[in-house]
Amino acid sequence: MHSFSAYTLKVHDKLIAAPRGEQYHDLSSIRTHDMLDFVKAFLDTLKSEMHDDSEAKKTYQVTQVTKKGRHVYGWIEYGEYGLAGTIVNRKSKRKTYDKAHDDSDVTPLYFNFCIPEKSKTGIALLHTAGGRGVKTFFYKEFSAYFKNSVGLNFQMPPLAHEKSVKTWLENSEVKEIRLGRYALTDKSADIANKIGVERAELVLKPQRGRNFASMISLQTKQPDDDQSVVEIMSSFASDIKAVVESGGRKKVLSLRNSEPISAIEIDETNVTMNDGTPEVTSLHTYAQDLINEFIKQVSK
Repeated sequence: MHSFSAYTLKVHDKLIAAPRGEQYHDLSSIRTHDMLDFVKAFLDTLKSEMHDDSEAKKTYQVTQVTKKGRHVYGWIEYGEYGLAGTIVNRKSKRKTYDKAHDDSDVTPLYFNFCIPEKSKTGIALLHTAGGRGVKTFFYKEFSAYFKNSVGLNFQMPPLAHEKSVKTWLENSEVKEIRLGRYALTDKSADIANKIGVERAELVLKPQRGRNFASMISLQTKQPDDDQSVVEIMSSFASDIKAVVESGGRKKVLSLRNSEPISAIEIDETNVTMNDGTPEVTSLHTYAQDLINEFIKQVSK
């Protein structure tokens, strides 16, 4: 339900005297300005008042933003409106609130931006909850804000596109594979019905003394087959996760065929959870740990 998505931050400038693939600014000195200051200033504009995207019927407001060292982090409230309805408590089965057309159903989401000194690449870690996230909004609005300020284009590709991060994934040890929303067989479905199981999760662990293939290998088509391991598993499980170990900690990564990292799961493996919600300090600590590990992998 909760996850992090990781992105890189870059600024391309065709006037830089270098091969096209290397025409990127030092983010701490873009025409004498620090990129991190632009990020902080933009987020401050969302703190002073709520942004209402009336076309998409979504609202955004930053409730907390802190600049500390080479990080800018905090919380943004993301909301959706436009559909009147009723809020019902699942335990009492009674209505608790009538939701009007203009009532925005708000979810708090964490963000963390890191830009090291004299680096051409920064890292953004954005929190997603229940499928709700702010990447598209941030990229669109900040790109316009940044271009209006310095006349340059801002780029925000997924972190997984970095060659060095793919190398990190290749070297990370896969401890187990979790198959969620697993398709039950007729026999197992009968058992599930008898004991009241709504859905099943299957945990795969390697044989004693052996290891799973790497993250990259799991998504690569096999020499004797036209499918990757992930594609094969996708035929009977719609939610595939790999538990990897790197930097002395385990991380739960969602797998898709199109991306080496689609999401970094937030669960009890690394974060304290209260009623299904990440505890604030614990979430921030995990985010800092992830960024510190990722920032070592991206090119300078």
